[in-house]
Amino acid sequence: MDFTVDKTCDGRTLRDYLRGGLGVSSGLLSALKAAGGITVGGAPVTVRHVLAAGETVSLAFEDTESRPEPSDTPVDILFEDDFILAAAKPPYMPTHESHGHRGDTLANAIAGEFARRGVPFVFRAVNRLDADTSGVLLVAKNRYAAERFGTLVANRRIEKTYLALLTHAPTPPAGVIDSYIRRVGESIILRASYPTGAQREHAVTVYETTETIGGIAVVRCEPKTGRTHQLRVHFASIGCPIVGDDLYGGGFAIPRQALHAAALAFVHPVTGADMRIECPLPPDLTAYLETLRKEENHD
Repeated sequence: MDFTVDKTCDGRTLRDYLRGGLGVSSGLLSALKAAGGITVGGAPVTVRHVLAAGETVSLAFEDTESRPEPSDTPVDILFEDDFILAAAKPPYMPTHESHGHRGDTLANAIAGEFARRGVPFVFRAVNRLDADTSGVLLVAKNRYAAERFGTLVANRRIEKTYLALLTHAPTPPAGVIDSYIRRVGESIILRASYPTGAQREHAVTVYETTETIGGIAVVRCEPKTGRTHQLRVHFASIGCPIVGDDLYGGGFAIPRQALHAAALAFVHPVTGADMRIECPLPPDLTAYLETLRKEENHD
């Protein structure tokens, strides 16, 4: 990957440019040095090299191996540049491989996309989605991008917008749910909302009802924190569980929770561009809403 030294970095040492200018971590810098993965103008240099404006710094961030195993499943790519790929994750598909899910995940599908390009690829998800949740899934394409986007996540600089279908219209129709989320008893999976708790359990969700159809509320929501099952738990806690979320009382109207990651917005940590990546509703939720509208009009 090539970077052109601009005038503001003229006279800086390569180490200072990499650490302060590009935000390369000390660990990644050590790995690049050990692998001989740093050149300036095509020639190997030490990190004490003094840069001149216009020089090209080349860093070997590219993967040399691939994991996980690729699959033939096609990938709906929403956006891609040298650093990230955003894919539309379909419902019912896990993000990562796990016990019981080998070869059938989004990670395998994206690995297959790069295998068809003849490019080594290691799957590094930036955000996470439950298996039954659809929507935007952001993937870092190399170690450097993974570090830079990991910093965004840690500092909560990625704004997430979801669409959820709720079994009841919330009161008020727009508001903030502020509570603490933690496991219920000894359960590994089940979470609940509590009025008090540790800071690591604090959860905040902002929501707005955009439409009500036959008693079902379409809600735009933004989790300001990233607790496990946060949206599912928060809406269940106010008596409006997500449709199809049987774990939290949403019933079985559709065979999965009606939750969709509609958009991710952030300032690109490498290019500085303002980014907003959107993903349209998948066919199953679109069809369910159409059925509700037809039933409401018929009544």
